[in-house]
Amino acid sequence: MKKILLQGAMESETAFFIQQVKKLPDYQCLNLDGQIYHQGTSGDITVIVNTTGMGTVKASMATTYALHALHPTMVINQGTAGGQVRELSTGDVVLVYEAVNINILNMPKKKIGEGSDPFSWHCEDKVYYKSDDRLFHFFVDHEADYSAGKIMRGRVATGDIYSREDDRIIWLEEQYHTLCEDMESAAVFEVCSNFQTPCMGLRVISNNELLDEVFNRETGTLLQEYIWKLLPLM
Repeated sequence: MKKILLQGAMESETAFFIQQVKKLPDYQCLNLDGQIYHQGTSGDITVIVNTTGMGTVKASMATTYALHALHPTMVINQGTAGGQVRELSTGDVVLVYEAVNINILNMPKKKIGEGSDPFSWHCEDKVYYKSDDRLFHFFVDHEADYSAGKIMRGRVATGDIYSREDDRIIWLEEQYHTLCEDMESAAVFEVCSNFQTPCMGLRVISNNELLDEVFNRETGTLLQEYIWKLLPLM
């Protein structure tokens, strides 16, 4: 039997999933040292839903607990992200084939009074974590099933920051060749890689600062509905 872990960082990114799992006849709510997992069986699939919390540390912890104790056969990490290219706007989806941690930066030495210049920082140790090939191509084959926006395929930048400076967003895209930015994907991908568990990332654009869009948390539901519709086919 397949056991699929569905993750989202915020309640708005998992509320629809949890609502659906609670309808299943064998629904359970599991508490693992404060980590809450909602579990139920749909057909031949055991579905586990977890709200990880925001940021790389919380995402890593929640994923590690789940993989160690619940042994899912695959992980779908999904949620909202900020667009980094003008081709993406609110409601569009990125199928993540690679995620990179943008927290790893080296900066040149500057003395007191010499200020700070983030554009001189170097991202020398770039590590790109890949989505599982089979899962990635599954979603590629079902791109037409998403109707709330367009779908693009590419990389996501993960960092414990909330970028709102246009020049900085453009710089990050140029350095890492990413389409959008979140706070969890690369961390989850790295943990899954260590556990040798297939992982797939999907991100719906909640806003794009380059287009002066306002954050829209409701986009998280659009992505959950899309994934839930495809769940029986995985």
